[in-house]
Amino acid sequence: MPTIHENQFFTVLVEFEVDPSQQYTFINEIAEQVEQHFKSYAGFVSASFHASDDGQRVVNYAQWQSKEAWQDSFHAPNRNEVQTSIDELISRCGAKTLNSIPFASCEWSRMYEC
Repeated sequence: MPTIHENQFFTVLVEFEVDPSQQYTFINEIAEQVEQHFKSYAGFVSASFHASDDGQRVVNYAQWQSKEAWQDSFHAPNRNEVQTSIDELISRCGAKTLNSIPFASCEWSRMYEC
């Protein structure tokens, strides 16, 4: 589970549309990719996956130590193989990437508890 620290990490949100019958298969398999590969990338902090109630969406909330660490991950030695594996997973689960949005921390950000 990610730890949200105010003004500390660079965050990337990735939204996927997925076949509802494949939502949890998709989450389990992409989480396995994170375990096998991304955890070893310099600057990687955490990733969590959120399933929509209607089964049609998955959102990945990923944190990196910096924007540069995230950008450098695209040049990791095995990155092309990892991306191919993820692309195959996306296809197999009838998913598609809708959005990939990077966010930098801001001085005015606040955390609120409900």
